[in-house]
Amino acid sequence: MNESGTIIGMVRSGGVYYHITGATAEEVFTDAVSRISLPAGVSPDALLTGLMERERLMSTSIGYGVALPHPRVPLVSGTENERIYVCYLDRGVNFDAMDGMPVHVLFLILSSGSESHLGILSGLSYLLQQQPFRDALRSKPDTDELTAIMENHLQGENKQ
Repeated sequence: MNESGTIIGMVRSGGVYYHITGATAEEVFTDAVSRISLPAGVSPDALLTGLMERERLMSTSIGYGVALPHPRVPLVSGTENERIYVCYLDRGVNFDAMDGMPVHVLFLILSSGSESHLGILSGLSYLLQQQPFRDALRSKPDTDELTAIMENHLQGENKQ
C-alpha cells in the first residue's frame, strides 16, 4: 500500500487546521469546510451537506473530546484523493457524545468507499484508544509532529 492509502498519508494530504470556531456542530463544520483544501471535484457545499446529514443520523463523537465526521456517501474516488483533516477547535462544542465531553478535535474524513472507510476508522480508533496519543493531541501538534506521533504509536502496534 502506498502512503496515500495509509491514515498517516491521509493526514499529510489533508493537513492540520487551527482555530476552528463555532458553537454547534454545523457552525464548526461550516468553518472547517471553508478552510480546508479539498481534492479536485469535491464541492464544499456537497461536503458540508454530507457532514450534516451524517451528524443528524448519529453523533460522530467517539468520546474523549474527539469526533470523526464524514459524509455517508463517498465524495472522492481512489485512495490518492482520500484525506483526513485534523481540526483543532477554539473551544469545546457539544456533539452529544456518549461520554458527555465536548469535542475539541475533529478528524474529518474523506474516503473513497466503505472498505477504505472502515480501515480508516479502525486505524484512528486504535490510536484514539491510547491515552498517550490522546494526551499528545492536547498539545495541538502540527502535521509533521502529529504524523510522527502516529507513526510511533502504529509502530508499537506492529511490534506486538
